[in-house]
Amino acid sequence: MERPCTGLVIRITGSDYITYDNGGTVRCSVRGRFRIGRSRDEVLPVVGDVVEYRREPAADPRGAAGVIVSVGPRRSVFRRAGSGHRAERVLGANLDDVFLVHAVRAPRLNRRLIDRMIVAAARDGIEPVVCINKIDLARSPDEYQDVASSYERAGYIVIPCCAGDGRGVDRLRAMMQGRTTMLAGPSGTGKTSLLAAIEPGLESRIADVSASTGKGRHTTTHFELHPLSGGGWLADTPGFREFGVHDIEPAELAEYFRDFEPFLGQCRFSQCTHSHEPSCAVKDAVETGGIEAARYESYLRILADL
Repeated sequence: MERPCTGLVIRITGSDYITYDNGGTVRCSVRGRFRIGRSRDEVLPVVGDVVEYRREPAADPRGAAGVIVSVGPRRSVFRRAGSGHRAERVLGANLDDVFLVHAVRAPRLNRRLIDRMIVAAARDGIEPVVCINKIDLARSPDEYQDVASSYERAGYIVIPCCAGDGRGVDRLRAMMQGRTTMLAGPSGTGKTSLLAAIEPGLESRIADVSASTGKGRHTTTHFELHPLSGGGWLADTPGFREFGVHDIEPAELAEYFRDFEPFLGQCRFSQCTHSHEPSCAVKDAVETGGIEAARYESYLRILADL
């Protein structure tokens, strides 16, 4: 029997898994279900997975030309809480960085949402980068610089950017070279326009895919990896209104707040949740300004959800 080939899943359309292999793509199908990781929902490949597949002649020229037979281990997964019966939704696998795209306005900048996305990325070892987009809409630089400075003090990389005039685009492009990255954020924050600014010519490719699916030119309806001319892969994702975190023990949540790290392990109780317990080093740091009150309030809201 012919040995399986190795490829990268770059797009999923219906039951078709478009797999990149040696400069070309192969339309694959899946037979059976795979147990990947610890979740019952992780039973099928996702975009970003490295898979083994066997080439198989298709009876229909539009049909699959390969069958995925195994999925490789995932070094990272970006996920959010699901809806209905689904405990969580896997957005992509094997990512190095996730660029959290939030607009200065239209829609309004939501720090609570940023914090939830940071936690989701940190939980699986993905580096979060905060992108404050549409800075051309700001009434003054102060409208976004205060937020940018807040996250920089907390230990995160922050990039103010604008797809229209190119501010921040060169820095984004340089950070993405040779890496597998994702743009993620609420609907309307300008992710697709930013992606097209980072990789000129990509907008027309996205439009071609949109036309084939009958969707709007600037509407991302699926997660797809796009090759970058400087090396690496970049993905746009569908927007969302809410972002929930899942499968984190309450006592572990503080570990995913980078600005809390200097104070962890100094509380009276070893399993301190930093909410109601006395002699809590984190709460003391909030009182003395070592941790910003806005970040601590986000922590408490996520903790209540957990």
